[in-house]
Amino acid sequence: LIASTVTDQCVSKLKWTTSDGQIHVNGQPLVLKGINYFGFNTNTFYPHGIWAYDLDYYLDFIKNNTFNAIRVPFCLEMIKNNPANLTIACRTNPGLCGKSAMEVLDIFIDRAAERGLLIMLDNHVITERGGITSLWYNDEYPETLVISLWKSLVNRYSDRWNVFAVDLKNEPHSSATWGDSSASTDWNKAAERMINSLSSFSGLFFVEGIDWGTRLENVAEFPINTGNSFLNSRVVYSPHCYGPDVYSSPEFNSADFPKNLDAIWMAKYGFLVNKTGQPVVVSEWGGKAEVGSKDAVWNDHYIEWLRSNCLTNNFYWCLNPDSGDTGGLLEDDWLTPIPRKIAFTTRVQPKPTEFEARNGQICITPGEFPEARCRAGGQPLGPPTTTASPSTTPASIGGVTVTAVT
Repeated sequence: LIASTVTDQCVSKLKWTTSDGQIHVNGQPLVLKGINYFGFNTNTFYPHGIWAYDLDYYLDFIKNNTFNAIRVPFCLEMIKNNPANLTIACRTNPGLCGKSAMEVLDIFIDRAAERGLLIMLDNHVITERGGITSLWYNDEYPETLVISLWKSLVNRYSDRWNVFAVDLKNEPHSSATWGDSSASTDWNKAAERMINSLSSFSGLFFVEGIDWGTRLENVAEFPINTGNSFLNSRVVYSPHCYGPDVYSSPEFNSADFPKNLDAIWMAKYGFLVNKTGQPVVVSEWGGKAEVGSKDAVWNDHYIEWLRSNCLTNNFYWCLNPDSGDTGGLLEDDWLTPIPRKIAFTTRVQPKPTEFEARNGQICITPGEFPEARCRAGGQPLGPPTTTASPSTTPASIGGVTVTAVT
């Protein structure tokens, strides 16, 4: 349990706002250290690993490694059909045996709350069999149905204090556009429609970029604008970023790698806080990062770039060892931690905000950003980097299929 201190703030309800590029919870800056834990987006319709070990083991592992939030990928098919005949091992998880998919998600969220863990619900795929679609809808799941399913989900969890955010669509790509006002492809306009339809939700709205979530440069000209300042203020721009373990691209073979990446990242989304005042939270990054590999160099450099640009609020990909090109925080036995990868996550965010449900209230213990200047005067960034502008981002970056990973 979190020890009560004079700095704790205990409230009856968490209130989420943003200002000056920071997320605030009841007026305090949120220091976010998140982890992705998938399974609800797959044909199991439940978190992976619980076929062998108790769900509580994984939630305890997450808590004990100082994470304070979980991004939970799901598929719309699960929300629509709520499959009931799950192959959950009753021996390892008697509390989940015989439950439907949505009942398992209920329990997952409630057990996370018992440990003070926040939950972000991530619309990862439409169906478990279809992979990541380029757009937010398809013929079987038109936009009206997608929005209806989102409404049912946020209504279901409206009384869960720890459901603090929704990620509206995982990795728009290919035909997805930003800023051309095409009703069928323009992702930023679709995100605005979704947010307006979910106006009863009191948490945060995460909006990823196009090109597999990586590119948000068009936000400079076309920021999310719902027409409602209260909704706009709870928008969080949420890029994904991966290195050589996940895809091949010329910048990884440049003579000045990895320093050449700084300008690329700044052009794609690093400029956004200074330009828009909205928070930026990377909701997927990582890799196998084997010792001595180029991917390890990439991860090490990316961590320093996040720290130097006050962008350390993040969700690491991922807990699961069965993530194709990245692996996870656990070895293939689903039990053994990988110290170098846990060390990466700690370097990015060593002292996150802590939460505890206590005596009918939620108590908040303030966190601390790793760089002192990032918390000075509420200003999240130093002087903007001028080595590249959004228009200089190479068109090839992030343009490969990474569905095997995410």
